[in-house]
Amino acid sequence: MLQPFRGAGVAEQAAISVFERFKGAWELYTNPAAKNITGQRFWRKTVAGYTNHNYHEAVEETFDGNKLVFRFSNNL
Repeated sequence: MLQPFRGAGVAEQAAISVFERFKGAWELYTNPAAKNITGQRFWRKTVAGYTNHNYHEAVEETFDGNKLVFRFSNNL
């Protein structure tokens, strides 16, 4: 149902709206598996653009297993 919106920037704008609404230290988790390349690419592009590439990315063990973790702060 949402397929027609893919690539139109709707999800990126929604994420940025949430970031702007809730200032502070952020941690985003996504699946690090090869089957989730699209999701990883989305978050990498969105977070890099939003933070002007001022973020940390690493694969780490989390409360929910092994995840690709994005950390940044928008407290400025």
